[in-house]
Amino acid sequence: MEFNVNKCKVMHIGRKNKQYDYTMNGVALTKVQHEKDIGVLINHDLKPSLQCAEASRRASAVLVQISRAFLYRDRHIFLRLYTQFVRCHLEFAIPAWCPWNTHDIDILEKVQKRALNLISGLQGKNYEERLAELGLQSLKARRTRTDLIQTFKILRGYDNVDKTLGLTQ
Repeated sequence: MEFNVNKCKVMHIGRKNKQYDYTMNGVALTKVQHEKDIGVLINHDLKPSLQCAEASRRASAVLVQISRAFLYRDRHIFLRLYTQFVRCHLEFAIPAWCPWNTHDIDILEKVQKRALNLISGLQGKNYEERLAELGLQSLKARRTRTDLIQTFKILRGYDNVDKTLGLTQ
């Protein structure tokens, strides 16, 4: 297989990395701090902060479009629009970049809070009360639930995963 040298890049990962220069066919490869792979931003420090910010930006943009298009925000209609067009941006490929620090979690949760604030008839209630009334979960709770379901599937043999991979001997 031939590689397109112009599309090849080097990302140095780790603090103790010597950051050598690499060449391919005599051409020096470009060094990058972050790169997008299958729609997920991978940062050189492997923290999901860039991906969280990008997911939040995209979801917010869609939320603004929806809020401008619908002046009266019926609970059922707006909730369907949110779950179908906004939340998918906040949860895209989440197993690959699940946030763990509070700042990243808050950035994502803030978009859902804004969406719930736009729904008519929920004024005067806090975030948890709005979630309960609408039958929704926080994004963090949804991620935890998804992780638990996946773990159950692996342990019960529903997903074909080699359990010995990653174990040191």
